[in-house]
Amino acid sequence: MRRRITLTVAVALLLAGPAAADLATSKHNLSTSGPGPIAADSESRLCVFCHTPHNARPAVPLWNHESSVETYSTYTSTTLQVATPLNDPDGSSKLCLSCHDGTVALGQTVNDGLISLLNTGTGGRMPVGRANLGSDLTDDHPVSFVRTPANLETVDPPPGDPVKLDDAGKVQCISCHEPHVEDIDPVELRFLVKDNRQSAICTTCHAVDFWTANPSSHQSSTASYGVAQGAHTGYGTVRDNGCASCHRPHSGNEPQRLLKFAEELTCDACHDGTVAQKNIAVEFSAKTYTHPTYDTAGVHDASEHPTDPTFPLPETDPGARRHAECQDCHNPHATYDANASAPNVTGALAGTWGVNAGGSRVDPAPYQYQICYKCHAGSANKPQEGGLPNPPYTDRQIVQFDVALEFDPSNPSHHAIEGPGRNGNVPSLIGGYDESSILYCTDCHNNDDAPGSGGTAPQGPHGSDFNHILERNLNYGDNNTGSNYGQMYAMCFKCHSQTSILNDVSFGEHDKHIRGEDTSCMVCHDPHGVSGTQGSDTANSNLINFDLSVITPSGSGQLRFEDQGTFRGACWLTCHGEDHDPLTY
Repeated sequence: MRRRITLTVAVALLLAGPAAADLATSKHNLSTSGPGPIAADSESRLCVFCHTPHNARPAVPLWNHESSVETYSTYTSTTLQVATPLNDPDGSSKLCLSCHDGTVALGQTVNDGLISLLNTGTGGRMPVGRANLGSDLTDDHPVSFVRTPANLETVDPPPGDPVKLDDAGKVQCISCHEPHVEDIDPVELRFLVKDNRQSAICTTCHAVDFWTANPSSHQSSTASYGVAQGAHTGYGTVRDNGCASCHRPHSGNEPQRLLKFAEELTCDACHDGTVAQKNIAVEFSAKTYTHPTYDTAGVHDASEHPTDPTFPLPETDPGARRHAECQDCHNPHATYDANASAPNVTGALAGTWGVNAGGSRVDPAPYQYQICYKCHAGSANKPQEGGLPNPPYTDRQIVQFDVALEFDPSNPSHHAIEGPGRNGNVPSLIGGYDESSILYCTDCHNNDDAPGSGGTAPQGPHGSDFNHILERNLNYGDNNTGSNYGQMYAMCFKCHSQTSILNDVSFGEHDKHIRGEDTSCMVCHDPHGVSGTQGSDTANSNLINFDLSVITPSGSGQLRFEDQGTFRGACWLTCHGEDHDPLTY
């Protein structure tokens, strides 16, 4: 008898004071006095739908609702790190699911039978909607697991925090939800254990790298982001939505990592000009040449790594589909507004991993070119001569598509991406460039209407109306008729003085070749560089790598250039019917 009295008192305590008042005004009050659409037609007791003083099942916490016998599909991810397997939910989460999996009538109790409720779904169960999680929990935050200490981006909640683990050290539904109080967070009204403004609940356990370091733009932006722009929390700015700007803890449209939408569509929700200042989405949809972001759904995986056997990057399969999802270049937890000087990453690329010149992963990448090298250096599926994705490629005497080999500072010649160029005397340089300057890949590969070219579009190689995502026009090959050389070779003349080039300051035949023969700079020069494993200092200085569609061997069968000193050289070749065997300059 003493035990029964104790249990009765325990349930009475559940009903006493502020907790009872909070429950009475919440949607979990299913009695006749409940404020929500689902309410009993005659039962006036508040707690009976979940609790009972006698014959509880289970005894803790005096449970009175009939349990579900459903088998669940649980969350899975290639980046998930847990100390215990994600099996069927247990503990308090199993109790929550007795209503929220939609398989048991909301009024089905252990001791009181079926209590009649109004406005329920089929069979008295939870109506269809986000509160009805079903048995497929793959798109819901995992529960009933112990975190692994090896995962440095998660921590246990501190002692005394409203976010808490159960007695077994497991994350459960009640780690985040207080089922008796709906409005601790007065905006979200989702029975949260504390105010979740700026994702305070999420960041209690998720200590994501870089989030608060600078801080991230997504952590600090005051840009308007409310219901009209797609927010689901009730908060009105990117900062206040926090993690929920991109993620949904329940029923995410992209289950892995609980994204609100699939891959880049999550980014588009803001970066289509509705929230973020720059419309990046339109660069992919309106430009002729783009990175393959929107046409490779499901190819990218966040676990990509040079040594990952399932998702290797750089690619090891020549037939693998190329891709460049937003997060291949941008870390959404780290990105922030900060300029930098080449080759250092800007804030937009902060926190992103890359590949160094030797093919090893660097995380995070300190240099912009290392992020490009993930796909444009040693990947087995990189562009090939005469192939995809955007031919034509110049038919070079020395063929190379590995940009890490082309930009090697020890090469006979190279554009200054990893380090300064080899040529110590380049009189045509303008715009603050000199022989010691280092460039970004994006100095050439950029949106064609970005600020660097006088436009207003966002910086970066998202899309361009010029092939190979060039910032400016560059005519290739031969027979480039007309007189607007500044437009024909605008990409070269961004850094090299048109006046100097056409006045033959460094090479006595520039004007003859460009204006007299209508020939592109690209016919003789390879803008990336010539690998020292294929070329030589005498034959391939000054970025010399001939276009075989225009230039053929000389009468003696030779096809080569010979560097004979500053502004001096000789060529053995045939071009426009003229035999150079050799011609010296």
